[in-house]
Amino acid sequence: MKVSNIKCNGIGPTTLAKSSMPTIQTAVSLFRMRYTNDEILEKMPINHNYYFGTRFNDNNAITIRICSALVSESKIELRSADPDLIEGYIKTFIDSLKGSEMDELIIDGMRDCAGADHWYTFEKEWE
Repeated sequence: MKVSNIKCNGIGPTTLAKSSMPTIQTAVSLFRMRYTNDEILEKMPINHNYYFGTRFNDNNAITIRICSALVSESKIELRSADPDLIEGYIKTFIDSLKGSEMDELIIDGMRDCAGADHWYTFEKEWE
């Protein structure tokens, strides 16, 4: 898998990435220790509406978004829905990442959560 192909887009199945969740959640916690919210915002794509709400501030929510994206991309790459194959593939992928690549996944998970926080906090008020 290529990190650039993995895009967080909501919550999907994460069971197949269960063995990688603790590693990802630890990485998210360490990422938060290294950067302020303003620095994180600077790393996110511009021209989007973000809000640092409950999803963005929850390391588990970010981890779930990342794992959902990993499961989706693994199914595409492997052309298989075999649970053991997918979980092993994700574990091997996560274990092989450089720190900068893990940061890229974390930023995308945070972007997805901050976008959802904005939508549910502000835009829903206008419907």
